[in-house]
Amino acid sequence: MLQIVRPLYRAAIFALLVLALPVEVMGQAVRVIPKRMIRAADATGTLSVSVTPSQVTFNLVARGAAAGNTPVSITTSWAGATAGSVVCLYGYFTSSSTALAGNVSGVALPTSAIFGQMTTGLPTSYTAFTQTNSLGAAGASLKLFSQTLAASGSGSRTDALSLTIDLTSLPKLPADTYTGTLVIEAQEF
Repeated sequence: MLQIVRPLYRAAIFALLVLALPVEVMGQAVRVIPKRMIRAADATGTLSVSVTPSQVTFNLVARGAAAGNTPVSITTSWAGATAGSVVCLYGYFTSSSTALAGNVSGVALPTSAIFGQMTTGLPTSYTAFTQTNSLGAAGASLKLFSQTLAASGSGSRTDALSLTIDLTSLPKLPADTYTGTLVIEAQEF
């Protein structure tokens, strides 16, 4: 039996990660910025993603791990969906070697230093953004959930994404402001 899988529509939310590293005491802020919704021409419904709050902060420790001060609440909503279709949510960076880049030093933090956890999804423990999925660069993605829709129509779910930056395996970083973009995108198949 041949099964055709096609994305019906998708939505994208972009998150701007900003990391400021003083010499000993480190801190970080994550700002979430909604950008746009992408809908395929053959879509018969809608799929949307909303993310709050607009900022998460970290108190980083050299060669240590630090969790954000609050989880990011992600609501994924769909309408006009077909029973049996699958909605997936991904978080990804555009490069596995440069999740965050220093504005002055040029030093980069790889996706292997950025971890996400969604206890109601797939990464129930902290997992690095190092997967290769249908969205995002190779080795720069994390699948957050996959849900098969039991009925046609509308629905939604809200999940909490906790973020951690782990500098344990990285050399001592220079004081700088590190920035990058985390994309949160839903897709229906």
